[in-house]
Amino acid sequence: MKQSLRFKVFKNSIIPVAVAVIVFMIVGIFQVRRFGNLMEQTNEDQNHVILDTVSDSMKEMATEEFQKYVVSQTNVLNRKFWSTRHDLEVLARQVEMVLSHPESYGGVSVAPPSASDAGRLTLQVLYSETADGLNPQLKHQIRLVGGLRSMMMEIVEANDSLIDCVVALKCGASILADREPEKKIRPDGSAMPFNAERRPWYVGALVHEGTYFTPVNEDAFTGDLQIMAGVPVYVDGTLEAVCGGSVRLEEMGKFVSEAQLGDYTDSCLINENGNVMYTSRTEGELGLENNNLKSLKESSNAQLVSLVNEALKGDVGFAKIELDQEATYIAYAPIETVGWTQLLMIPQEDLNRTAYVLMQKTDQVMEGSLDEVRSNESRTILKTLIIGATLLLLALLTSMLLANSLVRPIKHMTRKVSMIQGDNMSFQVDDTLLTGDEIEILARSFENMSEQMQGYVHEIVQITSEKQRLETELSVASQIQEHMLPTKFPAFPDRKEFDLYAVMDPAREVGGDFYDYFLIDDDHLAVVMADVSGKGVPAALFMVISRTLIKNVTLSGVYDRPSEILRDVNNKLCEGNEDNMFVTAWLGILTISTGSLISSCAGHEYPVFYRKSEGFVIEKDPHGLAMGGMEGVRYKDARWKLHPGDLLFLYTDGVPEANNSAQELFGNDRMLSALENSRNTITEDREPGETGLYEFLHAVRKQIDDFVGDTPQFDDLTMLCMKYTGPEHGPENGI
Repeated sequence: MKQSLRFKVFKNSIIPVAVAVIVFMIVGIFQVRRFGNLMEQTNEDQNHVILDTVSDSMKEMATEEFQKYVVSQTNVLNRKFWSTRHDLEVLARQVEMVLSHPESYGGVSVAPPSASDAGRLTLQVLYSETADGLNPQLKHQIRLVGGLRSMMMEIVEANDSLIDCVVALKCGASILADREPEKKIRPDGSAMPFNAERRPWYVGALVHEGTYFTPVNEDAFTGDLQIMAGVPVYVDGTLEAVCGGSVRLEEMGKFVSEAQLGDYTDSCLINENGNVMYTSRTEGELGLENNNLKSLKESSNAQLVSLVNEALKGDVGFAKIELDQEATYIAYAPIETVGWTQLLMIPQEDLNRTAYVLMQKTDQVMEGSLDEVRSNESRTILKTLIIGATLLLLALLTSMLLANSLVRPIKHMTRKVSMIQGDNMSFQVDDTLLTGDEIEILARSFENMSEQMQGYVHEIVQITSEKQRLETELSVASQIQEHMLPTKFPAFPDRKEFDLYAVMDPAREVGGDFYDYFLIDDDHLAVVMADVSGKGVPAALFMVISRTLIKNVTLSGVYDRPSEILRDVNNKLCEGNEDNMFVTAWLGILTISTGSLISSCAGHEYPVFYRKSEGFVIEKDPHGLAMGGMEGVRYKDARWKLHPGDLLFLYTDGVPEANNSAQELFGNDRMLSALENSRNTITEDREPGETGLYEFLHAVRKQIDDFVGDTPQFDDLTMLCMKYTGPEHGPENGI
């Protein structure tokens, strides 16, 4: 027998509610009575059990939490020391790069401290008593390090633990970033001398040949107590500078004090030798008397010495010892960044204090709970019955109203929806469907859907047309880019001394790789291979600019060497480069009559040469920065000699970085193997187009495709191969 929707809604809403209310009443009354009886029967036994066990439980809980807390606080200190160490080591690497390659970096003048900068973070230079401030080499090094001004200022600004940042040069000059320049000036207005080589952080960094954190010592200018760190800088195995930073003992005190749990605990830091670096205690066995370093390993307290030896093993632990003639719990954990250890101490009496108080409170609460339970039992049962009956009545009325109100608009909407067919796609909301709930939302959705469906066909036509237009424009852009690159082969059919062939496959419709070759004059051939950052249309536009500049500057005759050409092009690309795009490039100029090749590299892949005696070899030429990143960069030239039969293979990073479905890279080794496997395609026939370079590059590309498989191409892939036959262009004994 079929049931109406109204009856189904009523039945499905009233039955669960009625069952839930009845169950609630039965369970509620049963639980109230059971709870009252249980409380009366077991109250006395529970009091005894609680009083016997709460003390031990609280002690165990407090002990466990105490150990967890010292680990968490040690992690905080570890992060602070790690941040200081990381910032100084990064600065040291930058100083090493600047001093190793001074020709690649500009400089900034650094002035001595000035009283007018009081309280302001500035970069200053100080000299030791033996330094020659007029030494040109020293001045040049100061300017080079001054170029790192932004980095040094940022280190002090960003690291709330550091009060200064120093680069102490071996020649006696120190470049400092701090907020107290006025404290480095004599009464006569001249700068104080600063003998950095005598400071503990400088000496310690040299002795340890790495990052070193000092014990507590006095600041060279203010006498304030502080902990310092030093990082040595070596250039070709020779010490050139030491980078340092300082943390005031007052700051360290804040870190250690934050680790304390209220007024009952103390905290202490010890180094890898067991010496107290800082302690919140001013006296006693763990006190730092007169700020002098104290070795806990030399303490007369055997328990303390044993605990310190265990703590220095680098593990997390907890122990109870006699400290200052008082039973004390000590938790310890390592600070791995600096090799120190933190101790957190609390007297046994204070650790047990919370347990004693809790036992007293528990006893009082349990004594008074029974009277409250009995007085509330009868009232709770009566209230449960009244609430249950009321809920049943409300559920009955609500279910009837819900069934009527819900079914009426649904039936009306069903009739209107059934009328939507054929060309009649119209659905309008009338007063019956304005219910103010999900039914109205559903009706509005039907109304919106009917309106949208009428416009979808038109929108689909427009979208299809727009997609076809974009695809056409990208296709045209790809053709334009392809036509801008030289694609006519043989490139110079009248020249028998050499032959070349190149291919480019962009990862998208248009790409950023490009190659070029052109005769500068009858005896000089220029060859270019480059890779623009990014992909797509922006990279293609930057490619056009880069290619045009390289060719125009080369043909201008202003520069003879590739390094000078790249320097000029780099400066031009930096002008107005707001998007920070860059291009790597390899430019070679071949003297055709002699086989002499001069090249320069701006961050591009190393060239590959083929010689009869060696086979295919990757030659590592001097690398400079990519063009477009920074003005004033100088590039270096490399000289090569080509003999008849030799090959020059140029490529972009899309070749070695091609990857397969297992995320394995094609790599340089596979590339060399692919070149060797394809060598037999090169012929000795000098007829135009029959040298085999076309077959050679396509054989290499096939091996790349076989390795990649179905994995989509990630980057542009470009290759160029030039074969040198020599001015005689006679029979070859090469490939």
